Amino acid sequence: MRLLGYRGRSEAEVRRRLSPRYDSQVIDRVIAALTQQGYLDDATFARQWRSSRERRRPRGQRLLRQELLGKGVSEETIREALEDFDGPGNAYRAGHSLAMRLAGEGFTQFRQRLWSLLQRRGFDGGVITETVQTLWQELADPLNSGVDAEADE
Repeated sequence: MRLLGYRGRSEAEVRRRLSPRYDSQVIDRVIAALTQQGYLDDATFARQWRSSRERRRPRGQRLLRQELLGKGVSEETIREALEDFDGPGNAYRAGHSLAMRLAGEGFTQFRQRLWSLLQRRGFDGGVITETVQTLWQELADPLNSGVDAEADE
């Protein structure tokens, strides 16, 4: 229970953590009990992991998939957890603070540093290109950034 108190865990994480000390029958019973009581659910864990990453340190879908696979979550569960993933929105949040620090730089330096950050965070090339352009335009025209010209309000 102490292990689950820090953060949610996947079934595979619990199994790996218990395996050096206990035999497989005991581990199976513990996992069955934790699952029945609602303390252990890979689908909930995957959604919480995604949500936490999106809030604190946004990552691309590819990197989130790798992290969840490393935690022992099944491919099907990962697919469901990442179903409505907002790549451009996460890339924007991931790159925004660096873009603000690079405000005085030229476009080449800006693009290179921002591209590197977003690529390390697991975003696809198309999303990175779009994000770099958006952030550069916002820096060039801060009064017009984020304003929808089509909005009636």
